[in-house]
Parts: sequence; C-alpha cells; structure tokens
Amino acid sequence: MTRRVARPTMALVMLATLLPSLAAPGALAQEPPATPPPGAPGGTVDQETASGPAYVLSLEDATRAALENNLDIVVRAYDPLRSEAQVIVAEANLDPLLNGTATSSNTQRPSPSAFVRSSRTHDFLTSFVDPLLTGGRYQVDLEAFDNTAETIFNPSTKEFDTSWKVSITQPLLRNLGPRTARTFIVAARNTLGISQSRFRQTVIDTLSAAEKAYWDLNFALMNLKTSQAALQLALDFLEQNRIKVRVGTLAPIEITQAEAQVADREEAVIVAENLVRTAEDSLRRVMNVPQDSPVWSQPIEPSDPLPLVEQSPDMEESVSSAQQHRPDLEQARLDLKTRENDLAFRRNQKRWGLDLKGEYGKIGIGQEVPDVLVVCNVTEPDTGFCLDSTTTPTGGTLVHGSYGDSLDDLRRGANLDWRVSLTLGIPIGNRQAMANYTDSQYALTQAQRNLEALELSARVQVRDAVRAVQTTLKRVKSAQVNVRLQREKLSAEQKKFENGMSTSFQVLQFQTDLFQAQSRENLALVDYNKAQVELERVQGTLLDARNMAMPDQDSRRKMPFHPKGGLPDATAVVSEARLSESVRLPRDFMFDGRRLVARGGQSLAP
Repeated sequence: MTRRVARPTMALVMLATLLPSLAAPGALAQEPPATPPPGAPGGTVDQETASGPAYVLSLEDATRAALENNLDIVVRAYDPLRSEAQVIVAEANLDPLLNGTATSSNTQRPSPSAFVRSSRTHDFLTSFVDPLLTGGRYQVDLEAFDNTAETIFNPSTKEFDTSWKVSITQPLLRNLGPRTARTFIVAARNTLGISQSRFRQTVIDTLSAAEKAYWDLNFALMNLKTSQAALQLALDFLEQNRIKVRVGTLAPIEITQAEAQVADREEAVIVAENLVRTAEDSLRRVMNVPQDSPVWSQPIEPSDPLPLVEQSPDMEESVSSAQQHRPDLEQARLDLKTRENDLAFRRNQKRWGLDLKGEYGKIGIGQEVPDVLVVCNVTEPDTGFCLDSTTTPTGGTLVHGSYGDSLDDLRRGANLDWRVSLTLGIPIGNRQAMANYTDSQYALTQAQRNLEALELSARVQVRDAVRAVQTTLKRVKSAQVNVRLQREKLSAEQKKFENGMSTSFQVLQFQTDLFQAQSRENLALVDYNKAQVELERVQGTLLDARNMAMPDQDSRRKMPFHPKGGLPDATAVVSEARLSESVRLPRDFMFDGRRLVARGGQSLAP
C-alpha cells in the first residue's frame, strides 16, 4: 500500500485521466457489445455482405416453403389417390352389369341325308346381372329368337320366340354372407386409410424438420453474437492492459494472457460463423431451395426470435393423445383390421361349396303354319335319303307368324319354365384353403404383436419428450439466472482489477465463465423450442398445434367420383384380435454344428 502511494504523481494523473475510458469493459460485461467492424472476425455475418443483402425469413414462410417444395410430400401425395382408385375397383365388383348380345347365323347342308337342309337364325339377348351382398347374384334375361328352317319334309318353317327369365345363384356354405362379399372392399379401404396416414406422417415429419432447422439457425446466430461479444470484451480488456503496462501499473506478462484470450475468442467466432453457414444450408435443404435461386448466395436472417413459451405437459394426457393421433399407430390398427377381415374370409373358404340355383321364366311362341305338308314314303336305309314323297294339303291356309304373335303368347303365360338345383363341391384334402387360413393366422398374430410394440415405443417416446420439455425449461431458467450472476461477478471482478485488487487471470477466467453461461443459455433455449416441436410430433398433433390442415387433393384427382364408403375408424382399440395364443421365446440358444438353434421356450402370456 505504501508503494502505491509512493508512485510518481504523473502516473496517478494518467490513470485518473484514463479511468473513464477503461470503465467501458465493465459495462460490456453486463450488456452485449456492439457488432465488430467488417474487418474484424465475425463482422461479415449479421450485416450486408459482398453477396448481397440478407434474406429475411419468417418461421411461417420457412415451413410453407418446406411443405410446398418437399419432394417426399409430392411423392406421398399420390399414394392416397392410388389407394382411392383401388377402393373404387373393389366396390365396382358389386356394381350391376347390363349385357346385350345380337347373333345371326345361316347354315346350309346340301347333303341329301341331312334332315335340315338350311337354317337361318337371329338371336337378341339382353341380360341384367346384379351381385348381392349375401354372396350370390340375380340375373334377368330378355330374349327374342327367330328361326327359319327348311327340312326334307317342309320347304320352309318359321318360328318366333320371346322369353323372360329370372335366375338366382346363392352360395349356402362357401362365400356366404356380406362379410365375405365385402372382404376386398374392406381391405382396400384400410389400405386407403394407411396411405392417408403415411401421407400425414410425411407432412408432420417435414414440418418438424423445418421448425427445428429454423431454430437451429436462430441458435447459430445467437451463438455467433455471443462469441462476437466475448471477442469484443477480450479486445477491450487487452487494450486496457496495454494502457496499464504503458503507464507502468501492470506487468507486461498480463498482456500475453489477454492476447491469448483474444486468440481463443477469435477461434470461437470462426467456428460460430461456420456453424451459421451450416445451419443456413440445412434450412435451405429442408426448404428444397432451387439450385438457381439467389437464396443460396444470401445469408438468411430469421425474423422470428426464439420464444420462451412455458409449457407444463401432463404425462398421461400426452400418452393418451399419442395413442389417438399418432399416424404409425393408426396404420398398425388398420393393418390389424385388414388381417382380421382376411382371417374371417380364409375361414369361410375352408367350407365346402354348396350353391343353390333357381330359374323362373316364361316363353312366348309364334309359328308359321304351312298349307301343305310333305310326307316321305320311302327312305334309303343307310343314308336316310327320301326316295319317294307325297304332298298332302293341311286343310288350312298359310299362317304367317311374327314377334307380335310371340309376345301375345308370352302375355298369356301358358309356357312356364322353372328350375331349381343344388350343386355340392367337396375339395379333397382342402390343402390350399387350410394353408391360406394358417398363413392368415400368422399374419394376424404378427400384426397384433407389431401394434403392441408400436404402442410401447410410442409410450416411451412420449414420456421422453415430456421429460425433455420439463427438463429444458428448467435449464433455461437456471441458465438465465447463471448468466445474470456471471455478469455481476465479472463486473465486480473488473472493478477489483481496476483498483489493483485482482489479476488479469481472474478477470479473463470470469469472462470465460460468462461466455460459457451465455452459450448454455442459448443452447437451453433452442433445445426447449425443439423439445416442444418433438413432443407435438411424437403425439401426432403437430398439425393441430400449428392450426394447419392437410393439403387438398382435388387438384390431383382425375376421377369424377369418390368411394362410396367412408374410412374405417382407426383410433378405436381393436379387441377382437386379442388371440389366445401366447408368445413363446426360446430359453437358450446353442450351436448344432454350424447352425444356431433354440432349445425350449418360455411363455410370456399372463
């Protein structure tokens, strides 16, 4: 203390003159410093650069660009449309069918042994076929038939027939029932639901990636500013030490420590600048910026800062929400319903074939009656050729028949035609049906276990995400307190150093502590925002949380109609698929020769 008082008066005067200018570093410890000039490290990121002005980008614009330009979304968007077409194809199997057939034939038999010398026919048939949900079908036939024939007895005979007939075919064992008839429709509808769910999952993942990339860029810029502030603080402290060394109040070795701190901070700025460029490219990739876009040569400046919206999610509510909204669980449940439906169909296919067929109809006949009748008296025994014939009058006049006569006869209903039959088919061995049924059982059990595994994985992911939100919020609050205390600590140590009660090493150490505390605060803040995004993603509620709807598919749809039935409910818990079979895992593994085999098993059923 005595030596301080005995120092030259000139030195004290210079110190008193320079102290106001040396107080700036103390203030910089509490407030972020100004941005370094363009020539200093890091001074080219925040301002306009040689490549042009910064590209200001909001979070909404970034997510919109990512959703509109993402190629995965474009590809996945066609999956629901294709599945929708397959639903219509499956439903079309139950659509009615109207058939029309017109046939004309002319047959000439010049052989003297032929009974019919010539025949000309015209046949007009209209059929209406309608499949039934019971597995059968009914058919209505309307037919008009005319025939002109010349025989060895009569020179010309004409006949006109009209008829209607209703026939029904109904399976009584195999293929019986609406569930069997709608098997492929249900499977196609479930596939459509799976395609839509996958499309929604792609949209959610893209939106999540865009938000996280945006917040990563925010963090990189905040980290750069923190590094620049720490560099400016180190530069100011170095200048302060140089002045003290010049006036003789500080040893020259202190300058070396300050210079080392400046070099360390310059390296941190260089690393932070590279992280900014990397974060910008990551955001450009998520947004799928075109190669010829000027955005590739412009720095990106986010207009939305990192927010701090405190959230306290409930663990069980989040898990329950994930069980209802996660796309992968929706897909697994729809696949399970498809397997259930297929198992019921394969069980039905093991039955015998027993079909009931019934026909009922009426026929109207209009026939031309000739006025003479040719009678063969002598025929060749071997060939049947008529050797002698006589013509005998019929006693009447020639009557010309027509379709009108046939329709009149049809209305009178004198000619009735009906038939009933049962057809039984017994597959010997029935190996194909048994193998298909067994394979369907395996597929159903596999789908159920897959659903259980996904439900367990979803529960774990949601619990991890909830804890991440809770933990990162505590980190943010703790980091904010730490930054405030580190600033106060550095300010106090700076004042002690100015009064000769501390060393450069202590001040530099406190500067490092403040820099690390600010970096941890930035990291905690970005982790908190990303944890919130991740929680909404694993719950499957990110679109609802952002008030976003799935994109409209009408611009891509080419078909003028939609499937008749709606989508199945995939959120309901499937209970009928809980099979009684238990999973058995091997108790131990051993090598038999060169093959790994299992010995024994252990049941996991309760």
